[in-house]
Amino acid sequence: MPTLYLLRHGDANAGTPEQGDLGRTLNARGSEEATLIGRYLAQIPGDLDLVLCSAAQRTQQTWTLIAACLANPPQAQIERDLYLCSAAGLDKRIRELPEDAENVMIIAHNPGLHEAAMYYADVSDGPIMRRLYSEFPSAALVAFQFNQAWPGVRGRTGQPKLFVTPKDLAQ
Repeated sequence: MPTLYLLRHGDANAGTPEQGDLGRTLNARGSEEATLIGRYLAQIPGDLDLVLCSAAQRTQQTWTLIAACLANPPQAQIERDLYLCSAAGLDKRIRELPEDAENVMIIAHNPGLHEAAMYYADVSDGPIMRRLYSEFPSAALVAFQFNQAWPGVRGRTGQPKLFVTPKDLAQ
């Protein structure tokens, strides 16, 4: 059964006009957040098969810090179209995923990432959903398990598996 992990990048610097939004980097807090999420993911059974990462510097740095915590991290695919991608764009990309990729992570941005998470959830209540409705802060990670292959994934077909933020892990 395919599992989709949606991860928002860690907290980032404001940036400068010269670097533009794509060039914004993680700040110290964002680096710590990414490392906390990486350590958490290292404890979850099963390896990631595929990681898709926005072309923004902050998402790539987030993945680099997470990958350093994992025993067998895959090479991330950097995709320009994931930069500030809408929920509809994410849905289209997810349905194009290779069927042999069982555990897939997408590292991207709000609001599209949060909207996609809300779109996939097959329930409207429960502890995960109550939190997901109210927040999706930097480095938040949500996972959904699906009963169908990627091409068949549609709204309200993902079973919420986890929702964790760096704040949860720092306590």
